[in-house]
Formats: sequence, structure tokens, C-alpha cells
Amino acid sequence: MTTIYEFPREWYSFLKISFSLRASSQVSPRPWAGGNSIYGPHAQLWMPKLTVAQIVGDGWQARAAFFSRLGGQAGLLRISDPARIAPQYNMARAPTIAGFSDGSSFSDGSGFANGMLPPTAYVAAARSRGDSDLVVGGLPASIPAALQPGDLLEIRPNGVPADFPHLYEVMVPGATNPTGQTGVEIRPRLRRDIAPGDMVVLSYPTSVFHLVDDSQGEIELSAPNFANHGFSLVEAIERT
Repeated sequence: MTTIYEFPREWYSFLKISFSLRASSQVSPRPWAGGNSIYGPHAQLWMPKLTVAQIVGDGWQARAAFFSRLGGQAGLLRISDPARIAPQYNMARAPTIAGFSDGSSFSDGSGFANGMLPPTAYVAAARSRGDSDLVVGGLPASIPAALQPGDLLEIRPNGVPADFPHLYEVMVPGATNPTGQTGVEIRPRLRRDIAPGDMVVLSYPTSVFHLVDDSQGEIELSAPNFANHGFSLVEAIERT
């Protein structure tokens, strides 16, 4: 089984982020009318470009080792969009803290965070590869815009991270019904069949990527002790 290395969350500090879907189609030119005609398969895939915040002093060594271990574009890397690690609904709100029914709390004085979408939900209805809609359950009931355009969702079959790209972007708002379910349109289209009960990750949703070439992630040092680097990725679409 191929090892997939996860980019550490404590390194999610970036100066520039580009994390969007790119379209790829087979085309033929239209010599008389101009432009191109689409005649072959059409695909969408994630192709992030990330510039890491400058590292001052030590700390760059561990990152250099991470990319050395990855082994260039032959390796597999799992990462989230650093700008979309949670749904917009949660990003726009502060949770209210509640305790147990008897008024007590955890031993450290903390309680439950209310009024937020949970970090994970579940697939409420089976869908097939190529479908562009998804029914999500396990959300708070009767919320007008629980999932919003641009939110990211990761599917984990049986709750286990997939070894292939399974990351999707919400296209239209999704209000929840009284049972906490909502239907949303997604892109790209589903990469694999999904079953009721499969996990839907809302907090730190990830996909699986290659480096675009073997030079990515190289660290540049400058005096007195500053380190700069970045890297570009392409989704491991061949694994779907």
C-alpha cells in the first residue's frame, strides 16, 4: 500500500494561497470560427499553489526533511485548503459553551460548543460515481444556509481517509430540514460511489496530491537565518 504523507497542521502558515479547481478537456481547434470544440473527456481537479510564510531561525530543517521523505512528484501528500479549513457558517460565528444537563462541566472547566456545524457529518443517501449532488445528514436542524457556496467537503468511506482524491466544493447553499439533512450540488463530480453512513468531513477536509515536479518544496536560505519556500501540487486523479 502506498504511503500518503499528511502535511502537518502546525505548518499551516502561508503568505499566498491558490487552491481552486482547474478544468481539463480534450479539444480540437475551430479554424473558421475560432476557439476550440470540446470532443473528449472533461475533468476538474485541484491544483494548489502555496507560498509558505518566512521561517526565522530553526524550523526549516524539519520541513526540508518532510519533502525529502516525500521523494518528489512520485510521493503522495494529503493537505487541506489552508483558507477553508472550516465551513463559512462556523467561521462567521462564535460558539456558545454549554455544560452537562446537571449544570456541571468537564474537569478543566470547559463545556460543549453549541451553535456550530460539527467537524464531521455523514452521507444520507447513496450516490454513484459521476453524480453532482450529495445529501448530507448529521447537521443542526432547520438552518437556512448551513453549507454555502465554496465550502469544502471530504468523503471518507466507512470513516477511513480514502487513498484517492475525494474532496468536493459546494456550489449552491444548502438549508437543513427538521432532521438535520441537506442536499447540495458539488464539483468535481463524485470520484467514486458513496454509501449511506460514509463520513463527510467539514473540519480540515483534505485531498491527495502529487508535487507538480521534483523541484517543489526546495528551501532557500538567506542571511542571517531566514528560510523561504513554496510548492505546487496536482491532485492524484489517476488513483480514482
